[in-house]
Amino acid sequence: MVFLFLSFLLGLTIDVFSDSGGVHAAASVTIGFIRPVVLKFCFGSVYEHQTIKFKNVDFGAKIFYFIIMVLIHHLILFLFEIFNLSEILLILKKTLFSGIFTILLCVVTSIIFSRKT
Repeated sequence: MVFLFLSFLLGLTIDVFSDSGGVHAAASVTIGFIRPVVLKFCFGSVYEHQTIKFKNVDFGAKIFYFIIMVLIHHLILFLFEIFNLSEILLILKKTLFSGIFTILLCVVTSIIFSRKT
């Protein structure tokens, strides 16, 4: 419950400064809500036993986690931003291209800040 509230506050903060009417808050809360399911799907038994440490998991699983979370977030964000299903190709195009850029940033950041012992 705390994580959902923090997700809402993060999205609301972005909405206040970008004057976007709540789309970031909706996308952030959705990501906060589905996060446990995606963690269990991507990391399996490591997540089951609550022993997950992001720096110790397989790099492929990390990338798969980034891809799922970023694409769902961006899809919801652009669905609410455009709010017209007749523009579904535009929504999917914006989701794909901004998602690719965001995933690359996540992977580069993960590589830079991961430390192997």
